[in-house]
Amino acid sequence: MRIGLFTDTYLPNINGVVSSVELLRKKLEEKGHVVYVITSYSGVFEIKEEGRIIRLPGIEIKKLYCYSLAQPMHLFFIERLKELKLDLIHCHTEFGVGIFASITSKTLHIPMVKTYHTTYEDYTHYINPIDSETLEVGLKRVISTLSKTYGNDCKALIAPSKKTKDLLLSYNVKTPIEVIPTGIEIDRFKYIKENDDEINRIKKEEYKINDEKIVLYVGRIAQEKSIDLLIKAFKKVKENNLKLKLVIIGDGPGINELKKLAKSLDLNDIVYFLGKKPYDHIHYYYQSASCFASASTSETQGMTYVEALASGLVIFGRYDEVLEDLIIENENGYRFDNEDEMFDKLKIFDSLSEEEVNKMSKKAIETSNIYDAEEFVENVEKLYEKVINDFEKSYTITRVKLKDDIVELSVKLGDEDEEKLYVSLDNYYGQGLRLNQKMSFETYDDLKDKEVEAIAYNKCLKKLSNKDYTVKQIYDFLNNKCELSIDKANHIVDKLKSLNLLDDYKYAITKHSFLDRALHSQRSMINKLKKDGVPLDIIENVVIKDIDNELLKAKSLAKKYQNSIHNKSLNLKKQTIIKKLVSNGFNYDIAKEATNLLDFTNETFEEKDLLKKEANIQYKKLVKKYKGYELRNKMYYSLFSKGFTSEAIYALIDEMELNDE
Repeated sequence: MRIGLFTDTYLPNINGVVSSVELLRKKLEEKGHVVYVITSYSGVFEIKEEGRIIRLPGIEIKKLYCYSLAQPMHLFFIERLKELKLDLIHCHTEFGVGIFASITSKTLHIPMVKTYHTTYEDYTHYINPIDSETLEVGLKRVISTLSKTYGNDCKALIAPSKKTKDLLLSYNVKTPIEVIPTGIEIDRFKYIKENDDEINRIKKEEYKINDEKIVLYVGRIAQEKSIDLLIKAFKKVKENNLKLKLVIIGDGPGINELKKLAKSLDLNDIVYFLGKKPYDHIHYYYQSASCFASASTSETQGMTYVEALASGLVIFGRYDEVLEDLIIENENGYRFDNEDEMFDKLKIFDSLSEEEVNKMSKKAIETSNIYDAEEFVENVEKLYEKVINDFEKSYTITRVKLKDDIVELSVKLGDEDEEKLYVSLDNYYGQGLRLNQKMSFETYDDLKDKEVEAIAYNKCLKKLSNKDYTVKQIYDFLNNKCELSIDKANHIVDKLKSLNLLDDYKYAITKHSFLDRALHSQRSMINKLKKDGVPLDIIENVVIKDIDNELLKAKSLAKKYQNSIHNKSLNLKKQTIIKKLVSNGFNYDIAKEATNLLDFTNETFEEKDLLKKEANIQYKKLVKKYKGYELRNKMYYSLFSKGFTSEAIYALIDEMELNDE
């Protein structure tokens, strides 16, 4: 395989990321792979190539010792990378070189694996020096988004520990995560007699010890490492005359503050700062010490602990999930939570016999064996092969077409015919899909599973663009027209709610206003809102019972009915108006009162003419069958049924001279 390792930090700098990258490079090349390291350096224009080490110009970040931030847009250099014919990119950083790795992966269609090395939540103090709670919350949100973006922008993600994997899952990273602890070259840290001269020199010239035991710290010197806790514990060491010295190896932005702290506690005679040491010499310093200590809780794996264990050192570590498999209490080391507890554990260690220390030393070496570099590289190599194999067998996106709020992808697998795949905008951008990009079987299957939901969601958006709907109406639409599972329907409804496109309360307010203007009764409005699926509590809140308003609406509607009802007696007209109001949801009392409030002056004047007209109609119908008294009675009952009064009917019959016979 031809592999590109992309990292912001590399040799001659020393830190956990550099150690991991360098070990990986070395072991992969031993296995016959061609490995390029693409990194950065503190420079302005020139891109440096030293064999297979390529350095991009960047700006050194003083507060983040060993880091140069490269400008990610080296587009002209991508053509040079194309010549390398890389089979895979392995990215070890989120920033300058890491962004360039993502651009290269997408532009040259090279599969990419990433390793998540750093728990950034432990580094917010660099941006939040005043410890603002509000800023801290905002930074944690940014870190979560950054980590999610970083983790989802690749084919596989390596976490050095279960602690890191759990953290990534909490960020909602969807990419498959493999837990592969970074290994070390175990044999390099084991004691051999040939090292005695250098070990003795270090003890005499640098540690300056006689019969004291050395407590060693190796690593970056910064606030998140909590080295101040170690120094404060040594104040008690001095007060109790324990024969221990603390040696701090490394450099970083916190070194001056720690030196001031040691001086203020009068510990310069037992706390030494030895600065940076070459990585190929660091094993001598481990083997010259008696034990190793760190108070950091920001580690994603804790490689210096592993190096110390491999060197046979008893280790002291602060309580942290990442150390659960490393420290076996009282067998290869000790856990502590604060400086008092650390002092108590140091006191126990100082009292051990040589035989007891040797027993713990053997256990330490035994514990480190599972972190052998060969197993680490073998696991990474297997992951590379799987990613490349999956990539080569994956779908290719041959066309991208935006349709409303859905993306139509044309995808092709090998020599097979193209097929259409519909995805939501969220999935399109969230999965980082692009034209000519490869898509794994897993991604294809996942998107295919979500396709029906994407189409249904788009249909819902179209419906809601024309008019408002209730949650129930959308559920009914999804169940009847889209054949969705209840989980997918719930997901669509929840999303529409979150975008304020579905709001039963807003719907009820709008519908109530419309019905109110249309003079609907409260009962009618309640029934219509119920039918639309508006919850009862919202209906009760929106449809306020207001008798005065109800009467005014009833009267307005009654007036409309009055003007539309013709050729009926006054009594029958009133009864008809009342019936219509009741049928529209007004109660009988309000309907009657509203009708009585109408002005029927015109109807009163027209009543006699209307009676005559109706009487003539009835007479013509009845006279053919009836005569005399019987005709008079039939005429009376027919007109009375039309709502005319008895007095008016009798007067008219008399006027018509319908005599009894």
